[in-house]
Amino acid sequence: MPSATVSKATDEDGKIKIEAQIRQAAAVEPALKFPARIGLARIDHSRIPYGGPNSTGLSVLPKEEIEAWEKVKEKLGSGFGEFIPLSPMIANMTSDSVTSDDSSHNIMSKIRLGAARQHLDAVLVYEVYSKSSSKDNILSVANITIIGGYLLPSKAHEAEGFANAMLIDVIQGYPYGTANVTVDKEEALSSSWGWGSSPSNIDELSDSVKTKAALKLSEEVEHMFERLHKELGDKKTKNKK
Repeated sequence: MPSATVSKATDEDGKIKIEAQIRQAAAVEPALKFPARIGLARIDHSRIPYGGPNSTGLSVLPKEEIEAWEKVKEKLGSGFGEFIPLSPMIANMTSDSVTSDDSSHNIMSKIRLGAARQHLDAVLVYEVYSKSSSKDNILSVANITIIGGYLLPSKAHEAEGFANAMLIDVIQGYPYGTANVTVDKEEALSSSWGWGSSPSNIDELSDSVKTKAALKLSEEVEHMFERLHKELGDKKTKNKK
């Protein structure tokens, strides 16, 4: 019985060889045109551990961040288009309904599927996270007395915020640009006897620096879009010649 012919692009198991995969990746060209519908997908890393292995960590945009993105849109002008928040619910529902393939459950696939369902041209995926620490300060000696513990702050909680972003094409997955920022540490004092040291207080500090990082990130993204708009315009002009 004659053996089946193996394609040069695949190995004996029928899998696409890395060389072919590289050629496929290199063949993708930027397709984004302005004005465009740009999705906003916010990933909050503090949400992921609580949602199980398939949790996306996608979160609803806080009011302050929505306002910041609106300002960016206004500064970029009418030729830019608009920002549209990606719905975490739509992203999850779409990935569950279109296929049973496990690959659809990774976070980037869910984002692209949800963005496609919302008819977005590209999506700005940005993640916010913080590094928090708690430590005793010089006033911790006050903890040895009940009254002193209530009156004097004896612990310091620190949080430093970070934010990263990547703009990707919804259909092709083409990466158009990236941005990242860090915000300085913030400190809040608390007592070992309770006030200021509850999980909600610490979460509030963490959320505060994450939002500040996102606001700072929006400024960097504005510059990224300015450069991208120019580069795509130059490329379009060059191709016409």
